[in-house]
Amino acid sequence: MYFALVYYPQIEHEGFQFFRHKYEPYSELLPEHIPFIFPVPEVVGREKLEKHIDKVVSACKPFDVHFCTLKKTWDHWLYLGAKEGYDSVVALHDKLYEGMLSPHLRKDLPYTPHIGLGLFSKEAYDFNNPIAKLTLDEEKFNNARKEFEEMEFDLWCTVDRLTLLKINADFTECVDLRDFVITNTK
Repeated sequence: MYFALVYYPQIEHEGFQFFRHKYEPYSELLPEHIPFIFPVPEVVGREKLEKHIDKVVSACKPFDVHFCTLKKTWDHWLYLGAKEGYDSVVALHDKLYEGMLSPHLRKDLPYTPHIGLGLFSKEAYDFNNPIAKLTLDEEKFNNARKEFEEMEFDLWCTVDRLTLLKINADFTECVDLRDFVITNTK
């Protein structure tokens, strides 16, 4: 089992939902989200992890993020990237990976604030080996990119709560465990 921490933006755009279900292989597992803590093994301990998240979140203010840029990652995921609020997302991510989570920070994979839209590799993605070399399905990627650009999708959201998740070992089941509300106004 794994724990992860995400923000769920409220997206009520039918085209967005259709696109994501068409291209995102894990859309049934997990709704659209901004990842703040990627899957970490349950040996970190839920109680300790919740205390850590509480401490970090209690020092944080809600912040706005504007998602409107398309980006392709080195491993052929298409992401909706943050244009404004980028630094705030990164700062919160980095704070969460201090202390008890520092051994789980992937320094070989740069963190980019994003909402996943789809995977465009010819091979299946392996969460247990995220640095595996994959081959781009260029035609599928180019068609999908054009399709998404034609939607002229633009999203503003306020990150005001994070949700702790539990994911099973083979990444086929995911359960929301707890929300952490960001309320600091100082």
